[in-house]
Amino acid sequence: MSDRRLVLEILNGPLDGHKVKLEKETIWSKKGKGPLIFPWDTELGDPQARFFCEGDEWWVEGFKAQHGTYRLNREERIEGKVGLETRDMLKASESWLLVRKIE
Repeated sequence: MSDRRLVLEILNGPLDGHKVKLEKETIWSKKGKGPLIFPWDTELGDPQARFFCEGDEWWVEGFKAQHGTYRLNREERIEGKVGLETRDMLKASESWLLVRKIE
């Protein structure tokens, strides 16, 4: 396990404005348990994507969910693993996440 942390801000739904600090691999999904489970987004994949730390970097890996996972600030669909940077805006279905901080 790494000592690195990823801080995400949820930008929609009942948790709008809530900040989530990740310290280990975490799945973004509509079902299950964890800080990135959004049951109100019925079109979100199960699972949608995973966040994980490898070396000194945080990554997101998009799964083959129906609506895809996107990094809007770079206008790209995430289909494999991509390194994250502060201010990356991620979208899947009706769910939005902003990378606030990588520590």
